[in-house]
Amino acid sequence: MSAAHRRPSGAYGGTRLLVITGATGVVGMHLVRAALSAGYAVRVLTRSPERRLPFGRSVDRIGWDPARAAERHDDAIEPIRRAIDGAAAVVNLAGASLADGRLDDAHRRALIDSRLQVTHALVEGWRRCALKPPVWVQASATGFYGDTGAEDVHETSPPGDLFLSDLCLQWEAAARRVLNAPTRPGEVRLAHARIGLVLAPDAPAWQRLLQPIKLGIGGPLGTGEQWFAWIEADDLARALLMLVDRDDAEGAFNLTSPQPIQQAKMGALIAARLGRPFGLRVPRFALRLATGGLADELLLPSCRALPLRLQQLGFVFNHPDMQSAVDALLPA
Repeated sequence: MSAAHRRPSGAYGGTRLLVITGATGVVGMHLVRAALSAGYAVRVLTRSPERRLPFGRSVDRIGWDPARAAERHDDAIEPIRRAIDGAAAVVNLAGASLADGRLDDAHRRALIDSRLQVTHALVEGWRRCALKPPVWVQASATGFYGDTGAEDVHETSPPGDLFLSDLCLQWEAAARRVLNAPTRPGEVRLAHARIGLVLAPDAPAWQRLLQPIKLGIGGPLGTGEQWFAWIEADDLARALLMLVDRDDAEGAFNLTSPQPIQQAKMGALIAARLGRPFGLRVPRFALRLATGGLADELLLPSCRALPLRLQQLGFVFNHPDMQSAVDALLPA
C-alpha cells in the first residue's frame, strides 16, 4: 500500500476507531453507515446518549456537554479525552441546523454558538490525549464562498460576505486551533470539508424541495438561475472517509458534485420524474416572507463550487450529475 493510501493508526479492539460528532444528523447517519461498512469501529459523541440510533450496539455512544467543555471545565473535558484518546480520526460534523429557523438573530446565535462550542470542546479534549488522534476532518460548507454568480469556485477562491460565509470562517478557524496544540510538528492532519447541498431521502433540504413539486405548485425560486453546488449523501460519506484515509488530504476540499445545477433546471428534473408541473415562479419577496433570512443566505445566492481537490485525489462519484441523483432518490 502506497504512502498516499495508508490508513491512519488508532485501534479499538483491533479495529480502527473513528469518532464522530453530529452523528444523528443526515450527514452523520450516512457517514456512520459508510464507516461501519469500511471496517471502522465507530464512536459518537452525543448530548443524548440514551437516544436510540439505527445502528444498534455496533456504535459506541458517549455523552458529553460541549458548552461546559468549551469553558474548560475539567469534568466536561474528561469524557471527550477518554472518547478520542487513541482514535484513528475525529470527524466533527456537529452544529445547529440551518433548517431549524429563519436566520433571525436568535437562530444565527445558535448556529455560531453550537459550532464553536463543539469545536473548542473537541480541541480541549484533544490537547489532553496521551495518544492524540492524527487526523481531524472538520465540516464546513460552500456557504464559505457566498454569492459567486456563474463563476467556477475552487478551494482557493476567497470567502464571501454573507452571514454564512462568516459562520464558515469562524468554524474553520476554531478547528485550526488544533494545529497550535500538537507537541510535535505534523502531529495532526486537518482537512476542511466544504459541503454543498446534501441530497438524500432523509435530508430536510431534499424533502423541502420535493414538497411543493409533489403538490403541483413547484417552480423557480426567484429567477431560478442561481447555481446550486450539491452532493448525494452516500457520495458525501465516501468522500469524508477519503479525507480520513488519505495522508495527502489536508486543507480545504469542496465536497460537491462535479456538475452543479441551476435551481430551475434541478426543479424541472424532479418534476419530470414525478410527473408534476413546474412553472409557478416564487418571487423573491414571497420567498423572504416564507423563509426569512434563509432566502438571501441559502436559497437565492449562486455558487458553482467544484470538487477540484477531491477529484485530484482520485475520487469517483456514483452520482456526478443531477439526473442520476434524481433517478436514485426517486426510484420508479
